[in-house]
Amino acid sequence: MKEEQFIAANSSVWKELELYSEKINKKGVKALSSKEIKNFLSDFRKSSHHLAYARTHYPKSSVVGYLNSLVGKCHNHIYAVKKVEPRKLLEYVLYGFPCLIKKYKWYLLFSFSVFLLGFFVSMALTFINPENAGFFLPSTFIDNIKNSKIGSNNWNYPLMSSYIMVNNISVSLKAFVLGITLGIGTFHVLFFNGALLGSLTALIYMYSSPVRFWSLILPHGIIELTAIFISGASGFLIAKHMLLPGEHFRLQSLVNGAKKAISLLGGVIIMLIIAGIIEGFFTPLNISDYTKLIFAAITAIALAIYFSIPFFIKNQNQ
Repeated sequence: MKEEQFIAANSSVWKELELYSEKINKKGVKALSSKEIKNFLSDFRKSSHHLAYARTHYPKSSVVGYLNSLVGKCHNHIYAVKKVEPRKLLEYVLYGFPCLIKKYKWYLLFSFSVFLLGFFVSMALTFINPENAGFFLPSTFIDNIKNSKIGSNNWNYPLMSSYIMVNNISVSLKAFVLGITLGIGTFHVLFFNGALLGSLTALIYMYSSPVRFWSLILPHGIIELTAIFISGASGFLIAKHMLLPGEHFRLQSLVNGAKKAISLLGGVIIMLIIAGIIEGFFTPLNISDYTKLIFAAITAIALAIYFSIPFFIKNQNQ
């Protein structure tokens, strides 16, 4: 095909693509209707093929530069990384995240129940026979507890803080990602981590100081465990969309569920960072155990108030 024929045959597609590009530049992609978006993507694919053809057959032609510029601009519209506005981030933290917790509260309660089940099962087994703790805890942990080394100066607090934060981020991500196993993996992660804490608690009450133990666990643990429960809820949310797709195809339902679940992870990450800071800087302080427990109670109250924000706003609007 001669260059003139090539241009004449396809210029209408290029002009239409230019118009869509200009409209997106001025008003954003939301200004396009669903039909216009389909046409825009179709024109973009066609123009990309035209560019490849022109580079091969008319490498010295000005049409190559024109198409390269046009396709490049449209490529940016499609694949541009959306910037997070500080205002929207603040809205998410102050209001959006608590509203999501309210919306998915039943998934959160189920996640908490699975953790609690593991906690009580392992605690009962450990009280019956302390040797059963070996099913849930490393032998070094068990030995340290029996020798009353919990919270002693032998502990490297910065190292433990780093380890705990990384571990709990890992647990949270696993609880979320394993939702794709129809929730079985999420159930296992929550149950096993509840079992770990339950067995540890039983050993503490048998061999060590419960007050000392809770003063080390609760200041950061209330926020940290809540974050893990929320991650578990996001995993079960994915599982629900896979098991009960409703009117959608299963794959589309999975995508929809994943989008809803991901919306929870931003708040989870923030909570884990706060918990890590508390573990690294507050827990090692040389203050009384009861002061630390009071601080833990304050974090619990603050968290309850924070998650109650949607209820307060609803009552004000009525």
